[in-house]
Amino acid sequence: MTNRLRSGVVASLVLVFSGSACTTSRTVLAPAPVAPAARTAEQIEADSVAHLEALKRRTREAVPVHPAGAQPVSAQGTQLWKAALAMKGTRIVVSTESRALWLMRDSVVLFDAPVAVGMEDSFTYKSKRYTFTTPLGRRKVLGKDTMPLWVPPEWHYYELATERALTVVMLAKGKRVTLSDSTVLEVRGNDVGRVNQFGNFWAFTPGSEIIFDGKIFVPPYGTRQRQVPDVLGTHKLVMGEGYLIHGTNLDTSIGDAVSHGCVRMYNEDVAQLYQLVPVGTPVFIY
Repeated sequence: MTNRLRSGVVASLVLVFSGSACTTSRTVLAPAPVAPAARTAEQIEADSVAHLEALKRRTREAVPVHPAGAQPVSAQGTQLWKAALAMKGTRIVVSTESRALWLMRDSVVLFDAPVAVGMEDSFTYKSKRYTFTTPLGRRKVLGKDTMPLWVPPEWHYYELATERALTVVMLAKGKRVTLSDSTVLEVRGNDVGRVNQFGNFWAFTPGSEIIFDGKIFVPPYGTRQRQVPDVLGTHKLVMGEGYLIHGTNLDTSIGDAVSHGCVRMYNEDVAQLYQLVPVGTPVFIY
């Protein structure tokens, strides 16, 4: 009699011979399960792209088709919302609650996109409180740029110092700081770098934080180390007071409240908006 079990379970085959003084039993092991083939780098990349495209599709589907269907809760927001809907001509309208942006002409939506807005979190440094919201109000596009570099404000370094228990040290041209290993930090021309024991100067990579001996060193304005690439994506629209509409190097952030106050978009969306709006275009943020 043969008894066969699937999925790698031991199968037994019992042979019984009649007329014999003994019974012979033999156990046969099924073949070991075959491990799945390792995924190739191309397959992993394809899965990552597919996941991101699905995420983008969901965030785009969440955008209301018209700001008329995205009334805010607050009284200030409602006032701005009504003004944005009533205005004639071309304008940008942003809902911080719906995480959505529309480009409108009169009552017609020409373009819409999901956005990320201010996180509304805060921290305190030396008794001063910093809060990161996208301020409600009426602004306008004051300028535009492609492949923008982010110049971090001082609060960026204060935030890192608070998170990591670091001391903030402001660097300046002509100022040398000797580290515990006897190497020296120095500003030379438009670069901040480190001078080794042989006197060789090596500039730090722009965008990297300069942290030694429990301290974070702040590059002076005008140096390459105070100019961070990629963070603002491919395009930016300037709204004044440090607030921008810009792209991103973190697509998964779109649709959330995660920025430090700016309106963040997918790069392909901000590139399209960039082409459609001239300097001077009104912006309503409610």
